Amino acid sequence: GPKLSAAQTEAMSSMLSVGVLFDFDGTLGDTEAPAMDVAFWELAPFMPSLERLATDPAGLDAARDAFVVENAGKAFEFMLEKVDAERAASGGLLPIEQAWARDLAACALTASPLAAAVDTQRAKLGLKTLADIFSASAAEPTLLAQQKADTNARLAIAATPTPNTPAALEALVKASVPFVIATTSGKPRVPICVDACGFRAHFPSDDANIHSGESDFDPPRFKPAPDVYLRAASYVGGGGGLPPARCVAVEDSASGVGSAANAKIGLIVGYVGASHITDKDGHARMLMRGERSEDGRGADVVLADMADLPAVVAAFGTGGGAAVRGASWVRLPSCSS
Repeated sequence: GPKLSAAQTEAMSSMLSVGVLFDFDGTLGDTEAPAMDVAFWELAPFMPSLERLATDPAGLDAARDAFVVENAGKAFEFMLEKVDAERAASGGLLPIEQAWARDLAACALTASPLAAAVDTQRAKLGLKTLADIFSASAAEPTLLAQQKADTNARLAIAATPTPNTPAALEALVKASVPFVIATTSGKPRVPICVDACGFRAHFPSDDANIHSGESDFDPPRFKPAPDVYLRAASYVGGGGGLPPARCVAVEDSASGVGSAANAKIGLIVGYVGASHITDKDGHARMLMRGERSEDGRGADVVLADMADLPAVVAAFGTGGGAAVRGASWVRLPSCSS
């Protein structure tokens, strides 16, 4: 785990107040892979391109892997639209939500070899099969609602902390550095994951410690909009929070880095240590490009190991962003993977 010297701990405690604002999915929680599994198997019965793979488990697995790489970090609504476009192009099939409503009314998902293959996978993920939920009239009214319910059920058993993150959080607590969550994802999904990861002691309140672009704004304000970071900064440490310039954002996605940049957060730390990120160097470079930031600002530094975060926060707290950007000790992914 991360070990700070007595001098570093002392420096952190005596420095100007600084707070850390954590993204959740793929940053604190290793949740992208299980959530993307659910998204794929939710949409699979409606993908014409998969029909030929219905009796080819290895082919379905390869299709899932490609889907995850293409869609990780994107909203399910966006994935739904893409599959609807595929359905329209392959002979005018009904849009997914209309097909779902039809099957709901018939109390049966249209039977096919693909639907049977999907149910095998749902059972492996600990989810009820589509055959069961339709026959019992227990399906949600829309596929979008079903995806949310199934994702929550899966994450309640599959969400785990990213490597070395529990020890990094403990090191921040020891140094009296406050932190909160700033996520696009909704409630109750993120609180469910906080519980599954064993993080509840650090984030006791769903209102004060967990800030959601989806659930805390009406209409929702998704990253790269700055709103969720501005809200999180106003709460971190209590008592009106801290100025964004005294906060550190920790992020694994381009839209998240953009949100932090647009909120003028003092230091943006990119993170590439989650299990769904296979090309860590490529991902690090992408986070540093700032593709979703209004001013083109990217991550100031990128970590492959959360164990390095407390020292980065200490350097920022005592010397500001310049102290971190010029630091030779920050291990970039190419040096540590």
